[in-house]
Amino acid sequence: RNRRRGGAAVELALAGSLLLLLLFGASDFARVFYHAITISNAAGAAAFYAAQNNIKSGDAAGMTAVARADAADAGTIAVTPERFCECPDGTRVDCLSGSCPGYGAPRLYVKARVQQPFTRLVPYPGLPSVLVGRVAYMRVQ
Repeated sequence: RNRRRGGAAVELALAGSLLLLLLFGASDFARVFYHAITISNAAGAAAFYAAQNNIKSGDAAGMTAVARADAADAGTIAVTPERFCECPDGTRVDCLSGSCPGYGAPRLYVKARVQQPFTRLVPYPGLPSVLVGRVAYMRVQ
């Protein structure tokens, strides 16, 4: 009779630890998914802000401020805004003096890259750290 009670305690310890591991894994997956959506929205907001007109497309501080305000609940994020000009064939040219042969003036684009390192609830051995990042491109009006 005492052997059965000991066996049940061992089974409970094994099953409980497995269930706790699944619980923490599922919660970390949900948290990284939430952060990915928040980071994606912040990159989109920064690109939308800069794509309004030519003046705002060069406002890197404004793009950074919009992205940080949109992802305020996600913590500290790194924002890398960029403005560039491109011809229809995909070649990048200088925005001030460049021109596209057979097309004329190049198209003006903005790009916002937003990244954030993700910290897990429990440090799982053997799993690398995760860097959540998204990029949003928009053509300036």
